[in-house]
Amino acid sequence: MKKNRIGLLGMMALMCLLLTGCFFRPVDELYAVPQPSKDYEALQARLSEVVARGGEYAAPLTGEMIQSVQLQDLDGDGKQEAIAFFRLPSEEKPLKIYIFRQVGEEYETFSVIEGAGAAINCVDYVQMDDEPFKEVVVSWQMTAQVHSLAAYSVGPEQVEELMRTDYDGYRLFDLDQDNQQELVVFRTAAGGVPQAELYDFDGVLAKTSEAPLSVGAYVGADGTIKSDYLTGVQTGYLTDRVPALFVSSSYGENGAITDVFAVQEGELRNVTLDQETGESGETIRFYTQVSPRDINGDGVMELPQPVPLTDYRITTDAVSFWLIHWRQFDAWGNAVPVFTTYHNERDGWYFILPDEWDNNLSLSRSDLPGGGERGVTFSYWPEPSAVPKPFLTIYKLTGTSRALRAREGNRFILFPMNALDRLDESPTIYAAEFRDGWDSGLTEEMVQERFSIIRTDWYGGY
Repeated sequence: MKKNRIGLLGMMALMCLLLTGCFFRPVDELYAVPQPSKDYEALQARLSEVVARGGEYAAPLTGEMIQSVQLQDLDGDGKQEAIAFFRLPSEEKPLKIYIFRQVGEEYETFSVIEGAGAAINCVDYVQMDDEPFKEVVVSWQMTAQVHSLAAYSVGPEQVEELMRTDYDGYRLFDLDQDNQQELVVFRTAAGGVPQAELYDFDGVLAKTSEAPLSVGAYVGADGTIKSDYLTGVQTGYLTDRVPALFVSSSYGENGAITDVFAVQEGELRNVTLDQETGESGETIRFYTQVSPRDINGDGVMELPQPVPLTDYRITTDAVSFWLIHWRQFDAWGNAVPVFTTYHNERDGWYFILPDEWDNNLSLSRSDLPGGGERGVTFSYWPEPSAVPKPFLTIYKLTGTSRALRAREGNRFILFPMNALDRLDESPTIYAAEFRDGWDSGLTEEMVQERFSIIRTDWYGGY
């Protein structure tokens, strides 16, 4: 009876497959190469026309939009325009940005933005006013050191150039919270010093205000004005959810400084700048392995304040270990402490320290000869005359025996936590072990919560 039931089920399954229709398609349809859509063919025809005239594809060199052909709804009609980037070497302005608009099943050339120079460095499509049309912001690379920035309005009938300027760096961000993008340009006027300039749209796109950078951001150690003073421009928020730009520059011989710019009462201001010194003194740092980031994930940017940690029985000026005080800033430039970390850039991890450890901590390394195991030991050191008491070691483990060494003695796993039964599949394992020198009050779970892998920092280009 059971065999008959199985046979009946099998017959029913076969009938269901036959009724799907797949078995009634011609063999040539089953193996046919998918055909491109008519829209694709129409666009390809327009692109081929440019190539036939000697055009070479010239995609933007940097930024998020680096494709040779890009799709954007520029005029707000719900249909995407095709934007293609070319170089026509024989023409006076060889760089061309073609905008193709779809009409029915065809594509027509709507407009061509032309530029001189060596390359198209970057392109952004943004909303800078309350019209439905997007603006196109283009960085033209004139030479390896010289760039020109221009913004274009894409209207229903034509493309119009709104502004053009030379620049050292720039950033687009909604700084005044009007749901439209503002443009901040960092540039050095002829015979002047670098400054930040705010461009806002009020009928026209124009410079509405400017703000100074820290003197030490653009004056080199030799007293001359640097041409490459910017090292990063990041967008983020202050403690009161005010949008801001976090502008980092080199400082002195080996330091860094971050100026924080925000819009207040319609004007761009450097909120961390000390008017007496002319510098954002609160953000100067001489350990530069860490940079501003939202380290605690609360949507507000934190800035690092590195502090050297005294080494036990080492009397030289060299610093082996640094603690990082992470602080947020408000719209008036006041610092608000968040927490303190030890960042191990070499091994790719950081650890959030309890507040009471700050003034009673000593660190040391204990690397395994031959490699494969690198450890950092935390010790309690209440006073200079005392001997530090080790209480916690964090290990980075690699090599063929890493999974065995991760479970050696009283060690417990810190990373990866989601594959404890398959540690061999992870090329790197992080583990920890409590030592007997001092009771820190931490449990294994607390150590795991305070431990984090250093992730690649978010885009801070300019």
